[in-house]
Amino acid sequence: MAINFKQETVKVDYVIGEDTVRESITREVEIPVDEKPNIERVLEVDTSIRNVTAEAEDGGAVLEGVIDVGVIYVADAPEEEPQQPVHYFTGTFEFTNFIDIPEAEEGMDAFGDVNIIRATYDFVDERTVEVTVVIRKFAKVTDLRQITIVTDVKGIKEDLIERELLRIESVIAEDLEQVIVRGELDVPPEKPPVERVLKVDLDLVDEIQVDVTDDGVIVDGTFEGGIVYVSTEEDQSVHFAEGIIEFSEVIDLPGVEPDMSAFVDVFLKRFDFRLRNEGTVVEVEALVEFFTKVTQPKQVKVITDILDDRVEIEEELLRVEEVIGEDTVVDTVTEQLIVPNGKPDIERILEVNAQLRDPMGQVEDGGVAIEATIQGKVLYVADIEDQPVHFFSDDFDFTNFVGIPGAEVGMSSYIDVRLKRVRATQLNQRTVEMTATLVKFAKVTDFRQLTIVSDIVVVSPVVDDPVCDRPSRVVYVVQPGDTLYKIAKRYRSTVAAIVDANDIVNPDKLEVGQKLVIPKCIIDEPEEPPKPPKPPLG
Repeated sequence: MAINFKQETVKVDYVIGEDTVRESITREVEIPVDEKPNIERVLEVDTSIRNVTAEAEDGGAVLEGVIDVGVIYVADAPEEEPQQPVHYFTGTFEFTNFIDIPEAEEGMDAFGDVNIIRATYDFVDERTVEVTVVIRKFAKVTDLRQITIVTDVKGIKEDLIERELLRIESVIAEDLEQVIVRGELDVPPEKPPVERVLKVDLDLVDEIQVDVTDDGVIVDGTFEGGIVYVSTEEDQSVHFAEGIIEFSEVIDLPGVEPDMSAFVDVFLKRFDFRLRNEGTVVEVEALVEFFTKVTQPKQVKVITDILDDRVEIEEELLRVEEVIGEDTVVDTVTEQLIVPNGKPDIERILEVNAQLRDPMGQVEDGGVAIEATIQGKVLYVADIEDQPVHFFSDDFDFTNFVGIPGAEVGMSSYIDVRLKRVRATQLNQRTVEMTATLVKFAKVTDFRQLTIVSDIVVVSPVVDDPVCDRPSRVVYVVQPGDTLYKIAKRYRSTVAAIVDANDIVNPDKLEVGQKLVIPKCIIDEPEEPPKPPKPPLG
């Protein structure tokens, strides 16, 4: 029976390497404006991370991001204001780190994820707080590669063929596109018009909406903008105004379909602004870069070896993350927050919010166990005579399970947990019931490294006379996918012998249907030169 085989070409993210490291970052944040009073006592410091980017370089990946810090404190009020009001100010600091991934090269794809594990603070002086943040950084570098896989062979006994089932994310399309996003930041009617802009900040809100359609991806998102400006009033007072700029962009990607998955990274490259409408509107024009990748789960049976001397195989090392499954679930967590001893009773709740700390995912049989800490924060008016404002916080842990069939202990997971909404009910003067709605995404993968068969050369039977001086000859008709190397292997000849016998000018160019005279003989394998001795240690 003739030997035939099928090949399939797939695009995959070839895993170059990944690593997770921890780091402690310490910075000082100061009260930014003179109008705010000095600090008597710090009540709470909250931190969050935004604008995390990852870029592959030779030997590793560079992670960059911004840490936002918010400080709630009791003001050092003068004697005529004994109630010591609560104030709040914010600060930011950036971080840049290099994570070693030895085989990484510039131009490859990089993914980064940074989480805050713990945040502590120290009182420096009446205007300054020192904040220490411990972060966990994960970086992975991949390279988009097109790989040919032999998926089926006919004409060879099944027990001589070794196969493995592989579930991969096949890359359907990817695109890097830059567009101009325009929008306006309005000065509120109660604030004076702008005489001169001192500073404009524009930040991307982390949550973007991605919808895959036929032949394209729609990306919706929001930029938050802030303006610090000198007003047109006589005293030229400095004011602040903020607003949002929404965008919706269609990325054309022929061949994608709605049931596929899309990953989109949005980068703000630069922006310009100008005043409009007599200083009541700041018009912003931003250059935004969209990196879009669309993938589709694919299950293929790959051939890893063929134990038959009638064929010679070409092999290739494949290193990919096999996708086991993923899911997104919405869950609600309810916890009671108790006013600490020493603080007065609650008259009225002013504000309740929460912060998510150190989310962790652990793969178990059948899914992912997600653990995290939620810090509930309550700002309230005290039930005492002068009704001062007080603040307290309380931490509680939660554990949830996201079911993913096929997940097993030892596999890897990627999780993304977000607080969608926080509600609060005052149960009594000492108890607040907080309800937090969580959106949890979990994806389970298994790193696979295996050698696959990428091509097969069918070898003709050995001729009786191994002498090449008077070789037998056959006439061969070139088939699709043939190369001189494959044909020479098939008939135990050499590329040089075929070129000479057919007066071939360009050995790299064959035409389907072309007839070739093949000199057929057994080629002795040259002896492998001896390896040089290893240098002595030390």
